[in-house]
Amino acid sequence: MVSHNADTVRSRLARLTDEYDPEVIEERETLDDDFFAELAGYAADGYTGGGYAWVVRQTPPELSASMPDAEDLDEPYPRVLLGYGRGDGAWGPAGGGRENGESYEEATEREVFEETGIECSVTDCRSVRHLVSESETGEDRVHTLWVTFLARETGGSIEVQESELNGAAWFHELPDRLHPTVEARPLSWDEWG
Repeated sequence: MVSHNADTVRSRLARLTDEYDPEVIEERETLDDDFFAELAGYAADGYTGGGYAWVVRQTPPELSASMPDAEDLDEPYPRVLLGYGRGDGAWGPAGGGRENGESYEEATEREVFEETGIECSVTDCRSVRHLVSESETGEDRVHTLWVTFLARETGGSIEVQESELNGAAWFHELPDRLHPTVEARPLSWDEWG
């Protein structure tokens, strides 16, 4: 049996759990031969998954001179940044794949900026999904980690990468339609502050 990335993923998972103490979710899936071969090829090149972030904005940005006084506005904060995925019609944390040499934190910060135009800084690790993808024969496996962080906004303004997202927005209350990877474990209010 070939088990791609098993040792590397275990090592990276150990670092994340030692540093942050996140919820760890173990999952398995079976992929058709073509998709498995593609994933195994990425794994051979060092691909081990990616990271996503619930980016929190604590206070509103300053108003422009043409806006009314801030005292007249009733805007609830904090807010969380979510992206509206292409093809799935759901909102979720922005992020993506880790490139060679990046930590999951670095990959997450880079991907959030590329996809939404928002700069952020990772503050905590909320969960790590250790996914073992098997070939249809069950003889080969690829191990990946999908890490969900909490982060704080540090700059930028929303500018959507349309090849990745159909939109991005700041929410004070989570929308009804969340991406399947986060709908069972949405961000709770006590985590926003």
